[in-house]
Amino acid sequence: MALKLPYDEYDWPIQNPDWTPFRHQKETTKFLITNKRAYVLNELGTGKTMSALWAADFLMRNRVINKVLIVSPLSTLGSVWYDSIKQGLRNKSVGIAHGNKQTRLNVLRQDFEYTIINHDGVKLLADDLIAKRYDVIIIDELTAFKTYGTDRSKSMRRIAKSAKAVWGMTGNVTPNKPTEAFGQAKLVNPSYPGVPRYFTKYRDLVEYEVAPRIWVPKKGCENEVFKILQPAIRFKLDDCVDIPELNHITVDIELSVEQKKAYEDVRKALIHEYQNDMITASNAGVKLFKLLQIAAGWVKSDSGEVIELDSAPRLARLMSIYDELEIKKLVVFTSYRASVLGVTKFLQKQGIKAECIYGSVSQNARSNLIRQFQKSDLQVLVIQPKAASHGITLTASNTIVWHSLDLSGETVAQANGRISRIGQKRVQSIYNFVGCGVEAHALNMLTNKHARAKDVLDLFKEVVFRD
Repeated sequence: MALKLPYDEYDWPIQNPDWTPFRHQKETTKFLITNKRAYVLNELGTGKTMSALWAADFLMRNRVINKVLIVSPLSTLGSVWYDSIKQGLRNKSVGIAHGNKQTRLNVLRQDFEYTIINHDGVKLLADDLIAKRYDVIIIDELTAFKTYGTDRSKSMRRIAKSAKAVWGMTGNVTPNKPTEAFGQAKLVNPSYPGVPRYFTKYRDLVEYEVAPRIWVPKKGCENEVFKILQPAIRFKLDDCVDIPELNHITVDIELSVEQKKAYEDVRKALIHEYQNDMITASNAGVKLFKLLQIAAGWVKSDSGEVIELDSAPRLARLMSIYDELEIKKLVVFTSYRASVLGVTKFLQKQGIKAECIYGSVSQNARSNLIRQFQKSDLQVLVIQPKAASHGITLTASNTIVWHSLDLSGETVAQANGRISRIGQKRVQSIYNFVGCGVEAHALNMLTNKHARAKDVLDLFKEVVFRD
């Protein structure tokens, strides 16, 4: 096929004129151009977004494609994908299909060259998206579709089937277990040789049953994962760019007298519940969250009321870290909406320009806050990790404080990757606050693969009975 614009004449448009694409980004772009159904498994922070956009832009300029659908986490609709298209690519039309169904349909009717929608939006508009017959579908954070049987995954498979090309992107394809690769393989490239027709057949290749309905990974299962996720390209961050050193620091925090009393009262009550067969595998995690909330300083009662506890030692340590920063830019992750709001209010009372992002903050507001943090005088962003742990760049800061920990290893890794990525020029520090037994166990679970694999009920017993 004769190209209007040969590959070696492509000008690599980019937002910052002082930057040029890295070698691995160019290789990733070329890989996508030559593969209609493919995986980009480059690690966090390697610039996957622009590689995918350059590939689509190159094909669009050569009139091979006309319209692209981008499916991404809610947190990256505007601050990552929309901004990258509007500010990086030239004169490309782009719309975000977010909001109620009618608002989303209005966006689809405008025939943008690039349409961006969140993961759950595909389920709402499946038939309409299929009717659009997009040339290329870019799926960011592909692991959102790792569970094969969900309605979200079923809808996405139907939409993907209608497209000419599908590119799936994630830095960690199996964050929890090897069977998670199956749903992603059936979505992106289901006809690839070696992809089993049925989930049970694939599960038998990568796991074995040690007890009824309890499956564990087989040795070498990663080879089977590799086989079904093809064609794929992967660059590790260390292979791509000289990112400065990253330090993980555990900070021991004393609980206040009020926190200690509340913690011990709840712990004793949980022991009583366990001994009376009131704790099950399904609710053990919920019970642990109560102890984590107490350690954070804001706990929700059984009636739904938020009770603020004295957490002066924790807040004082947070302030001391901020005060020591040479450049006053700090990212704080804390796992509960109440603690997000409480920490933000505390910082604002200290005269610090601080704002927050949590689950119900609108997409536009999130995007604006991220821009302010990166380019303006916003000093601290306090974030509920599940609300903004994917895709966004927060390299204006080189410091993260985990005011309270999240129990998901995938979420924590994604959140930490917000500062450790292309554009980071300074040594990075990630502080993990540990003030009680449950937080110590949570940190161990997040950093130790063996501990992470434990049954939540076993973890519950370790925390509650040995604290």
